[in-house]
Amino acid sequence: MSDSLAPRPVQVTPDHYEFEKYDDAERWMSYWHQIRVVLRCRPRRVLEIGPGSGVFRNYLRSAGVEVNTLDIDASRDVDYVADITKLDETLPPGLTFDAVCAFQVLEHLPYADFETCLANIARRAAPHVFISLPYRGLRVRWSFWWGDHKFTLGHKFMLPWKDKPIPEHHWELGKGTSARKITRVLQRHFEVVERGFLEENPYHYLWCLKVPGAPALPPAR
Repeated sequence: MSDSLAPRPVQVTPDHYEFEKYDDAERWMSYWHQIRVVLRCRPRRVLEIGPGSGVFRNYLRSAGVEVNTLDIDASRDVDYVADITKLDETLPPGLTFDAVCAFQVLEHLPYADFETCLANIARRAAPHVFISLPYRGLRVRWSFWWGDHKFTLGHKFMLPWKDKPIPEHHWELGKGTSARKITRVLQRHFEVVERGFLEENPYHYLWCLKVPGAPALPPAR
C-alpha cells in the first residue's frame, strides 16, 4: 500500500470493544436509535464508517440490507481498511450508497479534517447521511420514589465539562464546539432533516441529513 493510501495509526486495541466495557446499556439505546432512523429511509445499500463492535451492521444485514464497512482498524473485519479522509482513493469510482453512517467516528480525527470527511461522505451518499458525535457534559435530573413508583422531575441537561477523559478523541461537542456550530458546518454540505440528543444516551448527539439534489430512493419493493 502506498503512503498516500496508508491509514493513520489505530487508536485502540481489539479488547476496547469487549462486551460491557464498550457496549454498555446506554450505547445499546444508541444502537436502537441508529437502526431506527436508518431503516426508516428503507436503504438497500449502506456504508458504515467505523463499525465498532459490529452491532449496527449485523442487525441491518439480518434485516436484508447490504452493509459495507470501512475503518482504519483491520481487526474490525471491515470491507475497506482505509482512512475516511481518503474515500475517493479507496472506494471504487462511482460507487454510492443509499445511506452513509458515521456514528461516534469523526471526533477521532483532528477537527481540521472534519470538512474533508463531510465532503467525501457527500460524494458517496444518495441521498441519506447519519452522523453522531459525543457531547461532553453532565446529565442532571431529579427522581423520587412513592411506594413502588418512581417519578422523574425536570429534564436531562448537558453542562460543559472541563477535562478530556477519552484520549483518542481529538474534540467533542460541549467543549469549545457547540452543536449549533457543527450544524452550521454540516449545512454547507447537507440538508439537516433532524438533529438532537438521544434521550436515553445524551452523550450522543445525532444528525439525520440529506445530500441536496441527490436522487431520492425509489419506492421500497
